Amino acid sequence: MYIHIYIHICIFFFSDKMTHTTRADTSNEDLKYNIASLEALKEAEERSRKLTNNVVGILSSLEQRLATLRRTILPVYNETGNLQAQQQNIEMTLNALDHAIGYYGVCQEVEATVRAGPGGSGGLDNFLEAMNRLYNAQRYFQKNNPSSVELENVTSLFVVGLDALYVEFHDILTRQSKPILPIVLLDLIGSDEDTSGEDAPQSLCQLPESILGDLLKISLWLEERGHRKHVKIYASVRSAIVLRSLQLLKEHQRSASGGSAHAGSPLPKTKFGNRHSLGIQEISGKRASKRLQHALEKKASRMLLKASQTTGLGLSLTASRKPPPQLSGHSVEDTAPDEQEMENYLLLTVGLHKLMQAERSLVAKILPTSLQAQVLEATVREAMDLVAHDGESIATRAKRCIVRRDFSAVLVIFPILKHLGELKPDLERTVEGCDYALRSKFTSVLNTLNITGAKALEDFAESVRNESNSILPKDGTVAESTSNVLVFLEQLAEYADTAGAVLRRSADMESATSIKQTENIYRIVLGTYIKKVLAQLNLVLVSKSDTSYSDVALRALFRLNNHNHVINALRRSSLMELLLLAEPSALQTYHDLLLRDKANYVSTTFAKARAYLEQPFDEPVMAVIMICINHVIQPGAKTLKEKFLGFTRELEEVAKCQRSYSVPDARLREELRKELQQAIVPLYTNFHNKYRGISFSKNPAKYIKYTPEQISILIDTFFDTTA
Repeated sequence: MYIHIYIHICIFFFSDKMTHTTRADTSNEDLKYNIASLEALKEAEERSRKLTNNVVGILSSLEQRLATLRRTILPVYNETGNLQAQQQNIEMTLNALDHAIGYYGVCQEVEATVRAGPGGSGGLDNFLEAMNRLYNAQRYFQKNNPSSVELENVTSLFVVGLDALYVEFHDILTRQSKPILPIVLLDLIGSDEDTSGEDAPQSLCQLPESILGDLLKISLWLEERGHRKHVKIYASVRSAIVLRSLQLLKEHQRSASGGSAHAGSPLPKTKFGNRHSLGIQEISGKRASKRLQHALEKKASRMLLKASQTTGLGLSLTASRKPPPQLSGHSVEDTAPDEQEMENYLLLTVGLHKLMQAERSLVAKILPTSLQAQVLEATVREAMDLVAHDGESIATRAKRCIVRRDFSAVLVIFPILKHLGELKPDLERTVEGCDYALRSKFTSVLNTLNITGAKALEDFAESVRNESNSILPKDGTVAESTSNVLVFLEQLAEYADTAGAVLRRSADMESATSIKQTENIYRIVLGTYIKKVLAQLNLVLVSKSDTSYSDVALRALFRLNNHNHVINALRRSSLMELLLLAEPSALQTYHDLLLRDKANYVSTTFAKARAYLEQPFDEPVMAVIMICINHVIQPGAKTLKEKFLGFTRELEEVAKCQRSYSVPDARLREELRKELQQAIVPLYTNFHNKYRGISFSKNPAKYIKYTPEQISILIDTFFDTTA
């Protein structure tokens, strides 16, 4: 069609051109050329049309043939697909039949292996493979034929195999689990290993790799199939091992300390004795090995000497505190907890922590993660109950000591609190994920001990304030109550942070002090408590001295001795440092008390004697001299005689009393003698020199018995009962 249009355009163009160029001079050659071109173009168009028609015909023929082929092939294809599907169905049916037929013969094929158990000739792997076949058969029959006899047979045999597997798990675990010997546990406690390292005590419960592999295989197989009876078996076996290990440690401690010091024992118990001997005592009925002695020495030095060793501590307590009377009828629960028991309890607690770490490591190798916390809890529960019971027993007996006002016995609580507080983070990390009831047991023991310690400190302060039954010493020396209070406070200061924390938790101290949070908060709290106790002690001493001593000088000497003893005790220990944290002016306050007491004592000792030397004469001295010259005894001479006689009488009376008085501090004793000499000797020297040359009597030696030097020597005999 385009060719026809083109031809018409060309014809129009040429005709138009010819019309317009009629006037032009065109040659005939151009016209002929154009006509020839037009003819050629027509021929080309005709050839193209023929070719198009041919191609269309060919394509139409091909389409018809393809349609005919499709109509012929499609039924064959469909039939072939159906045949293939049928073949696959037949193959699957045959396989399912073979599989189902295999389940029917499982019992006969694996019965011998299952009944032989994991320890049979085939071994554990072969047994587990047989159990797998039984398990699969059981599931098949439960799903497809739950009422079949085959299901009963498979289930019965599977239960037999399951029981055998449980027995094997129990036997392996029991056979390989042995209680930890005390010496092994003590070696580990006494070592320098970090208690916070979870891998440190693995050696306590190491099992052979082959044994661990078998236990792990059994555990995983049972867990994958939903059977967990082995968890209870594991917890039961390992719980008995942990408990027995602790019991062996307790029995060993009892034998190593020569047996328990019960109330019926005729031997008095010594509190806070020589700590170096704690770990090397003779074993009753056994001979201690060098290794055992070394282990005991190491753990004693690490756990006790590090935190609580002070110079002369054992002597101070045994000297200041009499042991309570022991009656044969008293039960063990009435005895006071002693240091050996404290050490044993600390060792028991640390030993439990080591065992718990070892159990956590072991259970991680045998049981899946989801069960580890639960099993660890069941494993250590009885052992934790044992340790908690012992701790509560110590607290209960300490409370009985508080009732008996045996406060020194309660001091054993503070080292326990200190070490348990240090152990608490590691122990809580070990039982992380366990039930709260287990995790709270240790905290419960700490709370009980904290409450008991707070009660002891509160009652001790109350007893100091209400102390009224004791009799003050006749010689004015340091009161027993003063010594006991300071000994108690010195021992309490060894655990300043622990005691401060206990006091901080008590309601009384919380309301009585408004202390900002500082790094020395607990030491400040203890310093406040010490200040309170010393203030109450001072009030009691002053009140009782007012009613007990009629002699003013003895009253002043008693207060001076006690105040001096207090300040010396504060200086030789950490008490002064703690007291200054709470009361920066405490040292100056005690200095002022000492100066006041010393001045009162010195001024009152020779008060009556000084009165004879200081009273003025009514008559002038010249009159006395004239009277003496005329050998007439007048009232002036008589007065002089009375002064010398009165002074001598008072001096000797004072000397007699002062020799019976006591000043334990040698430095203070010498200071008082010097001050007494300075108070009376210069005054007497002036008096003596002034009147010794006057012949106021025919027998002057009867009235002038002492020279100033002799008075100084006499004063040097004060506070000396042998003089």
